[in-house]
Amino acid sequence: MTDTNAALQALSQALRLEEEGLAFYTQAAKRVADEAAEKMLLSLADDERRHREMVQRQIHALEGEGSYVLLPDASAPVIDLERQIFPPQREAADARLGVDPGELDILHVALDNEVRSYDLYRHAAQEEDDLAGQEMYRFLAGAELTHFNLLMANYESISQAGGWV
Repeated sequence: MTDTNAALQALSQALRLEEEGLAFYTQAAKRVADEAAEKMLLSLADDERRHREMVQRQIHALEGEGSYVLLPDASAPVIDLERQIFPPQREAADARLGVDPGELDILHVALDNEVRSYDLYRHAAQEEDDLAGQEMYRFLAGAELTHFNLLMANYESISQAGGWV
């Protein structure tokens, strides 16, 4: 992705996903009864807020200087950018008795959102030639993968045991 316009387009899509995630997690936190679930969702909202700020900094840098900037607070984890992640089969979890479908709905939407963000960032990291851009996309992909794993653990716990972890 050597073209500044293509980079800005990817970043605009990233900004939209981060804003959607922030709004979703903030609203979802208001809908859950479990205090631990509320704290987790608000923490995810805070992560999305920081990601949004990171993406905005890169947009301003590309628009101003025409290149990405290294972000000192973004050390990318080592992840396999070829690996895809998938949300769980909704029907299997919804069929279980004693589960609040509202909470499963929240988690299913959250998992779908994390998959979309992760896919955007891993593809962008693979296509980006600029090292600072690659680092940022790898960092964001790693963060979304961490979110996915946390949400998946809760999804499985609610589906199987009826409660949040």
